[in-house]
Amino acid sequence: MPAGRLLNDILSVYTLVAWPHSKHNIKPEEAYPGLSVVRIEMSSKEIEKTRDDIVAWLTEEGLFKEQLMEENLHFQIAAEYPAKSGRHLSVIQPKGHEDMVVVFSRIKLADQHHQALLSMPPKERERMVWNMRYDLLFRESSFEMEPGGGDMRSIRFVREIYYDALTKNKLMEVIRENFKCELYVVWKFQEVFGEGQMGKISGPPEPMYI
Repeated sequence: MPAGRLLNDILSVYTLVAWPHSKHNIKPEEAYPGLSVVRIEMSSKEIEKTRDDIVAWLTEEGLFKEQLMEENLHFQIAAEYPAKSGRHLSVIQPKGHEDMVVVFSRIKLADQHHQALLSMPPKERERMVWNMRYDLLFRESSFEMEPGGGDMRSIRFVREIYYDALTKNKLMEVIRENFKCELYVVWKFQEVFGEGQMGKISGPPEPMYI
């Protein structure tokens, strides 16, 4: 998938999670009259230090893959968790959000998994998808099923870390949380379809490399 499209995916999910009115181009102060909005700006040196710290932490744990350049981001760092597992994620800092970084990952259903889902009776499929929504709602990471409804093909997970809480321990905690959400999806399919059938069909759902 082209890097530009991946960037749009990241920014669209983050924008919807962080500010629901943003897709309508409504500013916070316009949506809530009287709200005082303070824009926090970090110096380029602070942002560069944050980027370098994240790269160093990921490298120490054997998770760092590469740095990517995108116009709408201060930085994008591609990583892999667990190490050498083929499950990928990005740590980004969008421009306009000067005091936070975002951990973004996606789990994509293999075609066989998608077909198995569609082959379920409609009411059973709907109940399964709603149960997954309810379960994921109580995780720390935000999520979005793509597309909505019963025709689910992938799920995106997003979690923010503000600068004042950003440490190596916090970063690893957030990365593990996203991974647990992905693992939940794998286990849910194994629960519904059976481990033997899932293994025979396609193995674990494919990760989306970013």
